[in-house]
Amino acid sequence: MEPADSLMLTEAELREQYTNLQQRALRLGSQGQSRITRLAEALQSPPKGHADEYIRVLKSATDAMAAVLSYHRALPFLETGNSLIESLANPSASAEEEEWRDQLLFRLVEVLAVGADLIAEGEARLERSARVDI
Repeated sequence: MEPADSLMLTEAELREQYTNLQQRALRLGSQGQSRITRLAEALQSPPKGHADEYIRVLKSATDAMAAVLSYHRALPFLETGNSLIESLANPSASAEEEEWRDQLLFRLVEVLAVGADLIAEGEARLERSARVDI
C-alpha cells in the first residue's frame, strides 16, 4: 500500500493495519525460522548422485533466509509504528495539536507502507521456498 493511498485511512484503520502487519511479521519470522531449520537438517545428509536435488534444496534455503531477513528488516518500521501509535494516544496539549497529529499520522502511513512491503517480500520468498519439498 502506497502512503498516498493510506492518507484516506482513519487513525483506527491505521491501528488495525499495524496490528495486521505485526501478526504477519510474527508469522513470517516463526515460519521462516522453522523452514530454515528443516532445510538445514535436510542439507546435513545430501543425496548421493542427486546434485540437482541438493541444489534445489539449497536454493530453497536461500529463499527462506531471505524471508527471515525481510522480517528482521521490517522490525524497526513496526517498532517505529508502535511508537507513533503511542504518541497519538498521548496528544500534545499545544495549540498546534492538529498539525502535530497530522504529522504523526503521515509518518505512521509511511512506516507502515515500508513495513508492509518488507513483509510482503518476505512472505513471497517464504512461499517460493515452500514449493520445494524436503
